[in-house]
Amino acid sequence: MAENSHNEIAVTVLFFGGARDAVGQGEVQLILRDDSTAASAYAAVLERFPALSRFGRSLLFAVNQEYATADREVRDGDELAVFPPVSGGSSETPKSGGVTAGNAPTGTAGVSPAASNATWSGPATA
Repeated sequence: MAENSHNEIAVTVLFFGGARDAVGQGEVQLILRDDSTAASAYAAVLERFPALSRFGRSLLFAVNQEYATADREVRDGDELAVFPPVSGGSSETPKSGGVTAGNAPTGTAGVSPAASNATWSGPATA
C-alpha cells in the first residue's frame, strides 16, 4: 500500500464478532498520521465508529496478527484487528501428546501474542 501525501498512512482495519456487528462491516480502510501508534490508531477507530464504545475497555486490538502494546508503531499497509474477548473451546488435552511448533495455538481469532508479555486492550473510553 503506497504512502499517502501529507505524512499519512493507509491501514486496513478488520472487525470481528460483536465489533463487526457494531460497525456494520468487516473491513475498512483508514487513513492515519504517519507517526501513529497502536494507541492513536485505536483512538481513531473509536472516533470513526462510536458504536464500539459500548464495549468499554474490553475490546482487543491487534497489529499484523499480534496483540499490540500501546506504543507499537503502526506503518503504512498494516492490518489492524478489533474484536471483543472470546472464551470457550475445549479444555481437553490434545490426543497427539501436546503442543508442537506445528500446532501451537495462535490465540484469539488466530492472533498471536505480542512479543512482549504485556498486552493492551486499548485506552479507557468515556
